[in-house]
Amino acid sequence: MNKNRIIGISIVVLIMGILLIVANLYIDYNLRKYSVYYAHNMEHKEGTHPEMAMALENMDVIYKPNKKNIRYRDDGGFIIYNTFSNNEQVIISCYPRAKELRYIYHDFTKKSYHFNEAFRLEYGYDSSTGLDEIDAKTVDQKALYKDIYNNFGFLVEANVNRKPLINMQKEFNKKYYKRFN
Repeated sequence: MNKNRIIGISIVVLIMGILLIVANLYIDYNLRKYSVYYAHNMEHKEGTHPEMAMALENMDVIYKPNKKNIRYRDDGGFIIYNTFSNNEQVIISCYPRAKELRYIYHDFTKKSYHFNEAFRLEYGYDSSTGLDEIDAKTVDQKALYKDIYNNFGFLVEANVNRKPLINMQKEFNKKYYKRFN
């Protein structure tokens, strides 16, 4: 009888442990898959772009529409190419497993812009003049963000209205509020 009780308790503890692991995995998956929706519904400081940051950071689980001239690549990070009819490309990339989270946007004028984890512009480079650094204060940031959204905003649009079955907005806010404020 004592042996059966120990086996029963062990099975219950094992099942509870498995359920706890599955619940934690689901929470993580939910926060990532619906991150654009949650980011859109979260307060954030002006100058940050949480929707775009979350779309790029979670490319492996969000909805990626098939779109003409768009090519997705995953090789440890996420790179998206938008090619125009005259073979000019604009590229945006993110490497979520890197030591510091960065986003990089390359436009067809041979300029690259580097953004921090809140998708706020930090600096840029102009390779047409020999990799001269571009001061973020000299960049028309409204025009830059408009250009980025014209080329890659479809990712945000495709995911911003995808509502989760279980809304975890509070958990998302706990995890990301400081990052975007």
